[in-house]
Amino acid sequence: MPTHPDMKKILISTILTVIGSVTLMSQTKTHFEYPTAPDSLATLQEKTSYILMRFWDKADMKKLLNDTTSFNEAFADYVSFIPYAGADSVKKSITNLTSRYKNDAKSTLKIVKAAEKYLFSPDAPFWADEQYMLFTKAALSNKKVSSKDKAYYLEQVKMLNGSQVGSTVSPLTYNTRHGAVHQLYDQPGEFTLLYIHGEGCKDCDMISLRMETDFAVNALSKNGTLKIVDIYTGTPDEKWKKSVEKFPYEWEVGTSSEIGRTIDSRNLPAMYLLDKDRKILLRDMNVNQVLSMAASIYKEQQKQQ
Repeated sequence: MPTHPDMKKILISTILTVIGSVTLMSQTKTHFEYPTAPDSLATLQEKTSYILMRFWDKADMKKLLNDTTSFNEAFADYVSFIPYAGADSVKKSITNLTSRYKNDAKSTLKIVKAAEKYLFSPDAPFWADEQYMLFTKAALSNKKVSSKDKAYYLEQVKMLNGSQVGSTVSPLTYNTRHGAVHQLYDQPGEFTLLYIHGEGCKDCDMISLRMETDFAVNALSKNGTLKIVDIYTGTPDEKWKKSVEKFPYEWEVGTSSEIGRTIDSRNLPAMYLLDKDRKILLRDMNVNQVLSMAASIYKEQQKQQ
């Protein structure tokens, strides 16, 4: 389950709530009475699972869903338990909530939009992709949800499914630093390092420099073992063009503002290691892992010579 920097705040808040309070956020006003975990439950997982399963029991859902602000506030409290509850309880709780509105497109979309805000969006307090897709499933299976709305959520599901280790990356198009249009699948290499970054990245210049000056990375790039595909998501202005002028010839350097629709790019910079068939071997890599990986591959090649 990917986490956001604010995850620690949720962890502290939740632990204090579950262990030290009779209700969630008891010091603040809530829109309905939240459940209380019995003292007989000893562990944090048991307590959070109990609360999650019964969270909406005392809510006037018709009234709550008619007030988007109030519903979103309650929903934010609800999902804050997800990281600590048992997986089966989380799945069952989400299914129980969404199944109530399988014939109600408006309510279903309001719930899924809240899930998008708090579990999927770049500004979400934490990311829970597997759980978020349970909510999108409700929209996709609801016969009364419009085809336009379904297409929107289906695109997200395809992106998430295609961004997991073991998945094959979907075809990806980008504009190169020389102005040509290239495809990821057209690039040779036993391995491909897909390096995605955007505007305002403080560490990206240093990341590029470390890879550019690393002996093993250079050796693997030159002998065709490792293809580095550097994709910038910002505007390809003169500043960017100048910054990539001296990048190694072997690097594939380009831009794409739409890459986030194909592969998970919510947390930049993002690094994916792909095999020759563009299957994801590793994701969420940092530059130290990349250099270590390159050193290991190069060392193995030398042994075989």
